[in-house]
This record gives sequence, C-alpha cells and structure tokens, in this order.
Amino acid sequence: MVSCQITVKNVYLNIPVFSPGQMRLLSKPSLFAPIGGKLSSSHGKIYVEALKDISLELGEGQNLGLIGHNGAGKTTLLRVLAGIYPPSRGEVFVAGHVGCVLEGTSISADMTGRESIKYHCLIHGQGIDWREVEQDVCEFTDLGDFIDLPVRTYSSGMQSRFKAALATAGHQEVLLIDEGIGAGDAQFQQKFAARLDSYLNRAGILILASHNMAMLSDYCDIALVIEHGESKFFGPLEDAVSFYMDSQK
Repeated sequence: MVSCQITVKNVYLNIPVFSPGQMRLLSKPSLFAPIGGKLSSSHGKIYVEALKDISLELGEGQNLGLIGHNGAGKTTLLRVLAGIYPPSRGEVFVAGHVGCVLEGTSISADMTGRESIKYHCLIHGQGIDWREVEQDVCEFTDLGDFIDLPVRTYSSGMQSRFKAALATAGHQEVLLIDEGIGAGDAQFQQKFAARLDSYLNRAGILILASHNMAMLSDYCDIALVIEHGESKFFGPLEDAVSFYMDSQK
C-alpha cells in the first residue's frame, strides 16, 4: 500500500455570499447549504468564514474523529480534504488514494450505477481496475439489475449503500466519512462496519465526522473539536469528548 499522509497548515475557507448590488447567493447555491461558520464582511462583500486557521497532521494508521455542533465545519473540512473545496488560504497535502462517503462526490444522478463506477475509477487515478471495483460494489450492495438504472431511480437507502460501497471499494489509503456508517438498513450497517474493520487492519487513515460518541470510540483514537469553523481541541479522543461535553454545558 502507498504510504498515506495528511497535512493541513493554517487553512482558511471563506465562501462569498453577496457582492455589492447582487441579491443572489453563490452561482451554485447547493454548495452553500451544508456550510456553517460565521458571517463576515470585507470591502463591501459578505462571506462565510467556514474554516479559520485549521492545522493538523496525520500519518498512516491514525484515525481522526471530527466533533462539533451542526454547522461547526466538520463536513466542510472533509470537503476540503477531498478536494471539493479549495482553501482560501493555507496548505492542504493528502498522499494516497482518497475514498469519500460524502455528498457532492463523483456520482451523477443521471448516470447508471455501472457508469458511475467507471467514472469514479477514471477520476481516481491510475492502477484502479474498474471491473474489480464493479464486481465488489455489485456483490456488496445487492443492487441486482438496479446497477444498470440511473442513480436517481434508487431509493435513499440504495443510494447510501451504493455511495458507501463505492467509496470503500478497491484499495483506498485515505477514507473520509460523514456519518456514513449509518448508510442503509441494520443488516447493511453491520456489513459496512465489518468492511471498515478490514480497512483499518490495512493501516490507512480514517477521518470520521459524527455526533455518535460510541461510534467515534469504536473507530478513532484522536479527535478534532471544531466550533464555528475553528479548532478548539486536538488530541486523544477521550480528552476531546470530555472537552466537547464540558463546552456544551
């Protein structure tokens, strides 16, 4: 397996909202929906400080939990690490193939499941055999003939199963999950948990954003507490959970 590493240095992410004379949001409003942070203004422009001076470093075998209230910046940070959002300032370095259980990743609702698998493999670099990934995803999700139908025809549970399976298919060195373990029904959750255990045994890097502290304790050894886009605590998971619980009081 390729050695994996994540380095984030003094990362800021500012999302513009309004400019003078404009009464509209971003050119792609759907990108704005999941972003929390603080509203600020500069030179007549209003923007969201989605992330502010985030720094961390992870090596092979380290599993990070992201803890924070809704809108704290957990999903936004995952999107930055996945390359969906470029940082406004700072540096992000990710070594290794990245798998994402996130909204806004490489799945088009108008593509069939099979086409989505091919496209996913194409944009995730060389050395990925789409036929092996296709077989893995089909067997793991039990989608049957639905694999040849557009993803928009899938139920929400089927889409969750498909996205989770595709993100963890093949040999991903870095895995980013936003509440993804809850994908599908109870039986699929057990299958996905076993799949994650197998992944962790290969000593990759896992970053999991969740409100479920028991889930975080099962998979993570360190954690980052985020509040309004700022890092408030970075260290051992147990200490991070205690810090977060105390801050909520």
